[in-house]
Amino acid sequence: MEARTISINGVIQRNTLLRIPYFQRRYVWGEEDWKRFAIDMESTLDSDRCYFLGAIILKEEPVTMADRRNGIAKRQLVIDGQQRLTTLSIFMKVLHMMIGKNDDFANQFLQADAVKSPVIIHSCDDMPQFSNIMHLDVPNELQADSNIVNAYNYFRTYLEGRRAAGVNLNDLLNTINACVTFVSISLTRDDDEQQIFDTINSLGVPLTTGDLMKNFLYEAADEAAYRDSWRPMFDVDEARKFWDADASAAHHSKSKDNATIERFFHAFVRLKMWDFKDRLTEAQRKSFVKAENIFSTCKAFVGEFGMDKQQLAKEILEYAKLFKDNLNEDILDTRIPQHAGIKRISCIINTTKNYVVLPYVLYVLHEVADEAERNKIFDYLETYLVRRIITKNPNKDYFGLFSEYLICQKTVTYDALKAYIEDKDDSKNLAMPSDARIRLALNNNKFDEQYARLILYLFETKLTKTSDNMMTGGISAYYAESFMPRPCLTANPNWATHTDPADEENRRQLIGTIGNYFLLNICTEKGLKKYHNEGFAAKLTVLKKFSRNIRSGHILDSLRNWDELAITNRNNTFATGFCKTIWSLD
Repeated sequence: MEARTISINGVIQRNTLLRIPYFQRRYVWGEEDWKRFAIDMESTLDSDRCYFLGAIILKEEPVTMADRRNGIAKRQLVIDGQQRLTTLSIFMKVLHMMIGKNDDFANQFLQADAVKSPVIIHSCDDMPQFSNIMHLDVPNELQADSNIVNAYNYFRTYLEGRRAAGVNLNDLLNTINACVTFVSISLTRDDDEQQIFDTINSLGVPLTTGDLMKNFLYEAADEAAYRDSWRPMFDVDEARKFWDADASAAHHSKSKDNATIERFFHAFVRLKMWDFKDRLTEAQRKSFVKAENIFSTCKAFVGEFGMDKQQLAKEILEYAKLFKDNLNEDILDTRIPQHAGIKRISCIINTTKNYVVLPYVLYVLHEVADEAERNKIFDYLETYLVRRIITKNPNKDYFGLFSEYLICQKTVTYDALKAYIEDKDDSKNLAMPSDARIRLALNNNKFDEQYARLILYLFETKLTKTSDNMMTGGISAYYAESFMPRPCLTANPNWATHTDPADEENRRQLIGTIGNYFLLNICTEKGLKKYHNEGFAAKLTVLKKFSRNIRSGHILDSLRNWDELAITNRNNTFATGFCKTIWSLD
């Protein structure tokens, strides 16, 4: 390894290729970065010191005979610094065009081959736009949905404005060439760029687990495998929109920690690690399941347990396809089937954000080829999950259940799953809640709107055939509204307070139960807010309006009043439906 300070001309030369490896992320700098860069470049005009543009890490690569015929004397892999090198190249291209020095630019930034290819060889995602800009003759505005093009347009506008303000662009070009320097860290072919890359990441470069994984799994010689498999699954634009999505209500926000790709990899390592259960130390059992250790765990599969990298990549891709095809958040916008299956399970997971269940669900999808058997497993799993939601069982040991316990025992049949759960008596954390506990819970447990909506939506879709053209929307198209309003801090004149405190406490308890909720076909609660505290007649009118085609709302047609007894009766009716018809234990 060698480090030295060099100028732009020492880094970017016609006879040196700088290859950005395919595993690097695409160009991601934005307007704030471009603004700071342009101001810094202009500041060189008024400084008698060199301007330090940071460190870049390059690794020597072999030069081919074809390279030499094109005048290439050196090849280097860009381990770190691609964002700065790309930005500098675009800025310098605009600057050269504006002062009519395209030939000077070509003699430094373009190769001497027949097509005058850029000396910076970008990854496949950014190469077309970058190459197009490098070959421009005049600084016209470009149209494209690309950060590369956006950077070009920004610098074009910026430099036009500075020229109009009297800045001498020729002086600026000369000063940049003379004053801007890098620290170039050159690795030899024997140096471990993987270790360098990981160290950079540990010092704060924001790489996702997906970025780290493709760098770990695919080396330069594996580019064809990367392009044919990993890239279409994880790295094309459409795939990124899915994997970068956030689990928040406003999905598709930008949060690395809760991104879909992080949840997928966490689920993957929690199911894969049990392939090595007999070789796991106690420390590994505890550390491998932590979300922050996803990447190091996958490295351990290879380094400590001898798994072939390409086999690991193959399995990741298999599970990623299952995840993407079956556990997409789009299920919230899609009417789920009446019959048991993965779509109903996906609706539960994505509504509750209960991702602890994911490893076992993925395991079943991967291991159980028979669809009928899979659906029986998922039917029992739905019953288990919903009954626990209703009874509000503590989820202690859930993490182990849906990872170690069921997967280690290779639980891939309905009979095996049922036997495992039924082996837990009613006093145990992981027990299936009994009918008696369901009846008790429905009259005592309070639910917020989200959980009330989920329970009622699952109940209704079980009662209604998909082909009946009823209940046509996904769960996101519905809202659960309480008939008797939740108590306010001030007295509600439409729902008189009980004089007996015990009666009032009973009301407060029952108001939050499922029996007081009605599922409404409305996409937002905003239109309901002004009706929330209305009296019986007004509330009945609005509930009837929005509960059309919803079976459990049909009782509204014959209601004459709504009180605690009505709520209790409806809870008992639900209990019978839940226990005997919808989520039966028989």
